[in-house]
Amino acid sequence: MTEDENCGGADTQTAPATQRFWHRTRRNARISLKFYASASRLALGESRWIAASGALGALSLGLVGIGMATLVTPYQGVAVASLTADRAPRVVALDLTPKDVDGPRAVVAIQPTDELYTASLADPGLFTGEMAEEAVAEIHPAEPREVEVTVALASGETLMEVLAKAGADRIDAYHAVAALSAHYSPRKLRAGQEISLNFMEMPEGAESAEDSAMPPKYLTALSLQPDIERAIEVTRDADGSFSGRETMREFSEGFVRAAGTIDNSLFLDGERAGLPPQIIVEMIRMYSYSVDFQREIQPGDKFEVYFSRKFDENNVAVKEGDVLFASLSVGGKTHKLWRHDPGDGVWDYFDENGQSMKKFLMKTPVDGARLSSGFGMRKHPILGYSRLHAGVDFAAPTGTPIYAAGDGTVTRANRFGGYGNYVSIRHANGYETAYAHLNGFARGIRAGTRVRQGQVIGYVGTTGASTGPHLHYEVHLNGKKMNPLALKVPTGRKLEGPQLAAFKAEREMLANRMAEAPLATRVARADAETNSAN
Repeated sequence: MTEDENCGGADTQTAPATQRFWHRTRRNARISLKFYASASRLALGESRWIAASGALGALSLGLVGIGMATLVTPYQGVAVASLTADRAPRVVALDLTPKDVDGPRAVVAIQPTDELYTASLADPGLFTGEMAEEAVAEIHPAEPREVEVTVALASGETLMEVLAKAGADRIDAYHAVAALSAHYSPRKLRAGQEISLNFMEMPEGAESAEDSAMPPKYLTALSLQPDIERAIEVTRDADGSFSGRETMREFSEGFVRAAGTIDNSLFLDGERAGLPPQIIVEMIRMYSYSVDFQREIQPGDKFEVYFSRKFDENNVAVKEGDVLFASLSVGGKTHKLWRHDPGDGVWDYFDENGQSMKKFLMKTPVDGARLSSGFGMRKHPILGYSRLHAGVDFAAPTGTPIYAAGDGTVTRANRFGGYGNYVSIRHANGYETAYAHLNGFARGIRAGTRVRQGQVIGYVGTTGASTGPHLHYEVHLNGKKMNPLALKVPTGRKLEGPQLAAFKAEREMLANRMAEAPLATRVARADAETNSAN
């Protein structure tokens, strides 16, 4: 076997496709030339054979040239791109031959447009299509991407339900909630609380969850900020478990003083004096044991308050603190109260004599209400006949918070005949209070629940035998119904001896600090002047 014949043997089977092609072409050309030479010598003789050989040689070269041009022409665009630096072709896959096409194929991406072209030696045409896209997808498979979403807790919804609704795997959600619970109880979350969730998701059109070990949404982290001072973050560790951490923000503390005259109401005039709503509400609660804000407050009454405030690193007020001192003049009588801890960790508001402002029971267990009906005999507005009205009615808008009049245990929290939604609380010394016609109960209020004085237990409504939204409030003493407004109940503790001396010393120190504190009205006016100057 000659060398030329051997070039198509077993050794060339492993050669590249282009090299095999040129070997076959050269061998076929030589065989053709030998055949033409032998045939022409027999038919034409020596002299004529030379001339015919020249003509046939030229014809063969022409045919080879036409064949080469046919092969090269389809790749003309790729060749031009190869000569341009900013459009150099990039081969991204080789030998991706489908079963119905002979010969090797190459998928070429021409930059910068990244259009996909497919070339085959068996079928040298250039085309785009699903085959090229599948080849690139095989080389560069779709990878999961990180997605962050923010969800809000709906009323009555649990954190587990929020995570499941967002697409988290239930087992992942369970372990994430468990990691959060080590730093913050999910039961304390309230409706509207925003929660940030991080997932790893497969792009749309990628392989389904049945073909992948990763769920459609792979929970990687969750975070929330229960209050302005702290943030809770739960992250997935390398081993797939979850761990949580708590971050506390540092704030500086300052103090503000405000004073004014009541022309309309404590709320309206307090806001005009620069008081934030939280501080006004706290003042109302401080004096709700001894002052009826609906009947006793008159135009010309005065107020003063000194409270703390927290500032961030940019000296911007971010949170109101505690009321340290308040003064309220009603009908010519001034009531002063100071916040003080006698040393047992239980702070309270005390007057100048060291007497706690707290009474055993609050005088009015609802803010901003109007006394619409007193205790005693009256004609029932629905039944039409006279009967004992065994309590007092406070008219207020639906949804107004109702407070526990004193410390005690809830004995009933359900529907109760004509009383509608009804709550009763048992207190010490034989006292019991009742609250009727509620629109609804506060969270966690049920029979057996321990409540603190001033804790919200429900909301004003008009359920049961009622003609409009109001609170029907009763006080029972050893089973006998009493007039809540005329009842003389015990007061809170009184400071004596060393505790009283410490309280007076703290009052003097507080008076000096108050003299140096800025007035909230002056601060607001200064800000307005600064803004107008700018």
